[in-house]
Amino acid sequence: MNTYTYFFSICLSRSQPVSSPVVLQFGHAETLLPLLSLMGYFKDKEPLTAYNYKEQMHRKFRSGHIVPYASNLMFVLYHCKNAKTPKEEFRVQMLLNEKVLPLAHSQETASLYEDLKEHYRDLLQSCRASDECELPKVNNTSDEL
Repeated sequence: MNTYTYFFSICLSRSQPVSSPVVLQFGHAETLLPLLSLMGYFKDKEPLTAYNYKEQMHRKFRSGHIVPYASNLMFVLYHCKNAKTPKEEFRVQMLLNEKVLPLAHSQETASLYEDLKEHYRDLLQSCRASDECELPKVNNTSDEL
């Protein structure tokens, strides 16, 4: 599990009410691409191979387009004061490189917070943040080049 999955898990698995906004800043294509893939984005019907490259010229998964040199992914949490039910009080929108990213599970531009948590429930329940983010107790690095 990487940093993105950890923060995603922390944000969506909270059982307490959201009390204040949080701004998280992190990045690297090497962690952003796996998170987007884990969340179900940019999946092609047929995998890219050396034999079907020409047919796959317009595939969804194009890493240079998804995460160019400077990329960002934002989860925007909206508080809806006029919600009819507690479930409708919070909505989430995702932006990839400052462009709205339709949610993978519904193709909508925003989702109820509770629906998003439910959609990723299996992923969130399998997250062991304390195990994944634990620092090594012994320094195994060498000073030699």
